[in-house]
Amino acid sequence: MINEFAKTHNLKKYQVDQFNIGYYKTLISSFDELSTWSKQLREDLKKELLFSKLTVEKTETSNDGSTTKVLFKTGKNNYIESVLMRDKSRNTVCVSCMSGCPVGCIFCATGQMGLNEILDEQEILDQILYFARELKKENSSITNIVYMGMGEPMLNLENVAQSIEAITDTDKLAFSKRRVTLSTSGYVQNLRAFLGKNLGVKVAISLHAPNQKLRDILMPNVSKNNTLIDLFEVLDGYVKDTNKRITYEYVLIKGVNDSISDAKELVELLKGRLALVNLINYNENGCFEFKKSDNTLLFQDILLKNGINCTIRKSYGGDIKGACGQLSVNYI
Repeated sequence: MINEFAKTHNLKKYQVDQFNIGYYKTLISSFDELSTWSKQLREDLKKELLFSKLTVEKTETSNDGSTTKVLFKTGKNNYIESVLMRDKSRNTVCVSCMSGCPVGCIFCATGQMGLNEILDEQEILDQILYFARELKKENSSITNIVYMGMGEPMLNLENVAQSIEAITDTDKLAFSKRRVTLSTSGYVQNLRAFLGKNLGVKVAISLHAPNQKLRDILMPNVSKNNTLIDLFEVLDGYVKDTNKRITYEYVLIKGVNDSISDAKELVELLKGRLALVNLINYNENGCFEFKKSDNTLLFQDILLKNGINCTIRKSYGGDIKGACGQLSVNYI
């Protein structure tokens, strides 16, 4: 965010370093705290740059204290939600890259909002920095970042990629690439471009169906023009080149995609591939009649017995509608 200001004011490298240390590492709460800069330079900075492009409208914390959901407002008066999940030694931030989402998965509350606004790099980073500053007050810090909030990262490719570069930059937030995960529904052309950037973060695919026909029903906006054949061509090439495992997210919906035959078909789809299936219990959200599956353990057992690595995602923040598939400003 400092690049243009640095050019305009002919900042020296050490001054840019001072800014990065204060803003990203010390986690100052205002430009006034950038004490390594002169007062005049700080005043110029305040006039030309926003400390944060987002304003906090509301915060909610789950009954068990594990999850905090924040409603932010953008400069264009749109709204996004971001979530902090705490679990023992881990503090994971779930970040949004859009207000709403154009993908329109029929089981996801966010998808029913449609697309309101695409966030820029700073607006994505602002969410992360907000939680980093809050955790600093507790002598704690963020350990993991997941791009699994509102929006489809592949439809905001450059801003998402730039934000990942910033959070993994050793001069800025310096996150380990292994602790950053990007989830996408699989826009093939953009995914190929993203993987070609070699950013090194973990990749998760929102799969949710074991075959093309069912995926077309559950995820029509993305599935019909980005077939499983084309998607796996890109993913298989990536795995071959990097030897990195792909995570496949699969939300289990009662009577829709959770049968024994669905599990067996998923085995056939992923057999021989370097894959981890992350099963997600459906989080009911009040805007659909879909229900949580009763077959989660059975589904997992079938996958494991057939050599497919499989875990069940722990759900956070369901009581504040902060869990997977529940983020929607209509429910704040």
